[in-house]
Parts: sequence; C-alpha cells; structure tokens
Amino acid sequence: MDILTVLILLALFIYIINVIPFLMPPTWTILAFFYINYHPPFIPVIVLGAGAATLGRITLYYLSKRYFRRFFSQKSLKNYDVLGKFVTKNEKFSIPIFITYAFFPISSNYVYIAAGLAKINIKILASSFFVGRLISYSFWVAASHYAVSRVEDIFTSHINNIGVIAVELIGFIIVILIGKINWGKILKIPA
Repeated sequence: MDILTVLILLALFIYIINVIPFLMPPTWTILAFFYINYHPPFIPVIVLGAGAATLGRITLYYLSKRYFRRFFSQKSLKNYDVLGKFVTKNEKFSIPIFITYAFFPISSNYVYIAAGLAKINIKILASSFFVGRLISYSFWVAASHYAVSRVEDIFTSHINNIGVIAVELIGFIIVILIGKINWGKILKIPA
C-alpha cells in the first residue's frame, strides 16, 4: 500500500472509532499499529490521528447533544445544563483541565458524551483536546514503536478483556451519575 492510501485509511479508521462510544481501542494504539506496520511518516500520522480523533469526538458530542439527551430525566438534564453553563463561563479553568485530560492515554468518549449532554462550548473542548492529543499521541506512538515491534489483535484483546469492559461500564455509569448531581446547588449557579 502506498503512503497516501495508508494515511487516508488511518484517518478514516481513527474518525470512525472515535464516533463509536463503546468498546473501541485507544486511538494511540491504532496510530502505533499503522506507524509500526506501514511506516508512514511520523508527523502526518500524529497530525491526522489527532485531527481525525477530534472530528470523531466532535461528531460524538453532537450525537450526544441531539439524541442522547432523550434518555435522561428532566432533573438530570437540568443538572447537565448548569454544569455546561459553568464550564463555558469558566474557560480559564476549563481549558487547562481539558488539555491535561487529553495528555492521558485514556478514552475521552465519556467526556464528549457528557459535554454534549451539558451543551458545553465544543470549540473550547475540541481545541484543547486537539492540542493535548497532538502531544500525547506523539509520546505514546513513539514509545510503542520502541517498546514493541508489532501490535497484534488490538480489537480482540480490547473487547475480550473483562477489565476494559468494566472500565467502559463504569464510564457510562459516571455519565449517568453526573446528570444526577445538582450542579446548580454545588456551583451556586441558578438553573
């Protein structure tokens, strides 16, 4: 496969796994797999990976905002709305938190689902995520390149791992619990 085809397939694959909110492998593992096995240039892998992941998460945000809200009670939605107003109003506080979170090699799907439910300003979240992921993907892909010669069975090992499934379920439970918190009372913001 030529490099352009590899990069296009990589970008499409990364976008798709970042739209799907459950049981997908971490993006950095897919980037590492493509980088190790197909040898595309490092910088395009990282930039395309961070860009496609961000676009996928933005899509997940809008799906959450438009379709997932119907699965939550009015009380939970009110709590999410208060949280969204607080995060959007306090950008100086929110941006560093979003960037810091993006440095960790953990899934951001629940952050984007919660952000969609809370109607958080997607520009703040997405730009912070993109910057953080550029840096974190660079580290994790480079580290994996040195640590392993080949990443095998990414999906099989991810989906069949009971610990991964438990973490995914805990993430969904956390999204539900965030909606149960009376953010207006805690943050002292009227609904």
